[in-house]
Amino acid sequence: MVRARALVVAIFVSAALAPAAKAGSVIPAPLPALQNARAGLHGLTNEAAAYRELGAATAAPLWVDPSDIVTPPAGRAVFADTRSALIELEPELASPAPPTAVTRAETLILAADRRLAERVITEAAGGAGLLERADGMVLSGDRWAETADVDLAAEQYGAAWVDAFGALTPLVSTPAENVPATASAAAAESALATDRISLKGVHAVQNQPPLTRGGKPELVLVAPDSCAACALDSWAVVEALSQFGTFANLHLSQSATTRRPIIRGFTFDGSGYGSPYLAFAIGAPSSKVPRPLPFVDIANRFADEGSPASERVANGLSWRRMAGTLSRPNAPSGQTLDGTAELLTAEICAATGGAPATVCGAAAVQEYQNRLPPTTP
Repeated sequence: MVRARALVVAIFVSAALAPAAKAGSVIPAPLPALQNARAGLHGLTNEAAAYRELGAATAAPLWVDPSDIVTPPAGRAVFADTRSALIELEPELASPAPPTAVTRAETLILAADRRLAERVITEAAGGAGLLERADGMVLSGDRWAETADVDLAAEQYGAAWVDAFGALTPLVSTPAENVPATASAAAAESALATDRISLKGVHAVQNQPPLTRGGKPELVLVAPDSCAACALDSWAVVEALSQFGTFANLHLSQSATTRRPIIRGFTFDGSGYGSPYLAFAIGAPSSKVPRPLPFVDIANRFADEGSPASERVANGLSWRRMAGTLSRPNAPSGQTLDGTAELLTAEICAATGGAPATVCGAAAVQEYQNRLPPTTP
């Protein structure tokens, strides 16, 4: 099939809104672009399958806002569905005179996929390795977009999106795992002074055997990724536990897009953790777990129900901005995250007997420990 692709190429070489199939119109943000593509196919008998695929690609749970889809693996569904839609459109596109609605749908789909990839690439600016590969995937997608195999262009844009997330992850996890002690302490003390941290959900566990694994006190976290308060506390978990050990294979996550606020954080699904002082495990919600989530059991010494802070403080912040506030004692979100981390650190220190002293002997940790409910060892 030989068709003019000047219009599509114009979209890809412009960082701003580009010309659409109709002169004078513009390409909207990715979600409305896909919705418009679907609307144009409504009622076309030969494109019923593509219409269904675009319906799946625009499902509300997959989208944070008109320009942003959720993290992998769920976000892969958008690219898989848009590619399937393009495959369904190909027979009509190969005809001598394809319907205008079909050619416009192709233009909108490719533009939406590329802009989704570019958005994450922009957020991951400063990264290396996978980010370079992501840029290469976009260029590869552009080349495929100039051929008859436009579904392969969508595949390349989807691969670029995934690689860009791979480049973004260490830019977020590294500062979360290495918050300067002085900044964290200052922020945590300010959090106490400004009442950003509440200890109402902290309970001392009495008359229960110690919770241990491998001879070490064990911390069990119950925190579904969809829960906004859980996403907020995931930053504190990473910051606090990184003082006692090392995480591996952390991934970015966020709370459910169908409920507000939407909070970006980490998922511990598939991650690893090693420490000479502490064991870490992920638990599942059950009838034995209180309804307020997240729920944390610290070696059967303390049980924390719900987040000690309001998730509203982080509503709408990107991963990079959230990570940046961890080292800013005057930022409300930084105080909230560092204060929650210091509270968890104080509880862990009670379970480890004050080890390591370099962590547990810090003045801010001691201040938080003094506010914990008394426990019976």
